Amino acid sequence: MNHYFSEKIRQFAKITLLVVSVFLVSCQSRDTTQTNNQTSRKMRFKNFQELKLGFTTQNFLLVMPVSVENSRQLIDYAEQEGYAWLELRDPDATLTLEESKEIADYARGKGIEISYAIQKGLLDTDFWPVFNKGVKNAAVFKGPGIFRSLASGAEISGNATRKGWTQAELDKVVQYADSAAGIAHENGLQYVIENGGEAFFGDGAQYYGIADVFSRLGDQVGWQFDTANPFSVARVHASPDSIKTFLQQNAGNLFYIHLKAAQNGQAQAVLMDNPLPFQEVFQEMTAHNVPYVAIELQAVDNKEQAFEHMRKSIDYLKSQDIITIP
Repeated sequence: MNHYFSEKIRQFAKITLLVVSVFLVSCQSRDTTQTNNQTSRKMRFKNFQELKLGFTTQNFLLVMPVSVENSRQLIDYAEQEGYAWLELRDPDATLTLEESKEIADYARGKGIEISYAIQKGLLDTDFWPVFNKGVKNAAVFKGPGIFRSLASGAEISGNATRKGWTQAELDKVVQYADSAAGIAHENGLQYVIENGGEAFFGDGAQYYGIADVFSRLGDQVGWQFDTANPFSVARVHASPDSIKTFLQQNAGNLFYIHLKAAQNGQAQAVLMDNPLPFQEVFQEMTAHNVPYVAIELQAVDNKEQAFEHMRKSIDYLKSQDIITIP
């Protein structure tokens, strides 16, 4: 009798083990399939395969203000279209730490990398409160590990006659950027500043530009290059050759770019030909192992149009044989 029940128990155990094994293999297979599907859907750079294409949520800010729900929707869009990453633009660091964690967890589940960005210049009166909150938010996002701000702010954008910084302002910009980079480093982040409305090159006497800032900074401050700003929003437009030379000399300090187009001195609503050709920028990025490319477009107040501008920009990149879509 005991032998009979022992045999039944062994048979039951074998069947249970078999069922559990099949279930685990099935789960593993589904996970692998999902990962492979995510990987296969990614848009690829044809000749620069190390690069990762993403976009900044700035493109949608007028129609999709910063929130957990809107961030989820843009992450879903990125996954569906085959983007690899996003720059999450939170201009005033309005997201709470818990909201940032929620977004980070959601993006991780979708296989989308996130970097975090505020929209404050180093000399803005509210830079430090926004920075100190933003750096905590930025630290929860896994991926590039980059925290970005503008270099210049209201001191340039708020005065139509200003071309760049004074000597005193330049000294402060350098001091503040170095301090901000140290704090970011303590939080496991790389701090970067973007070239914006200030002149790219100063005249060495009446005004100073972003190139003057980088020539004085410590080695912890990185550069986020906007491909259109030197030829459009900058108060003094630079020549493509001068920007190309600066890029070649400073690409070792570059961490990502905003891919944006300028024509006739104006930033464009969609990607198109740029005074400094995108291919030349990609060559320098690849040579210096800088993978992150974020499409940045002029924000519009119509949601459908915002997505249409993204589609047109991708169509342009495809027409130029820059990207392929599986």
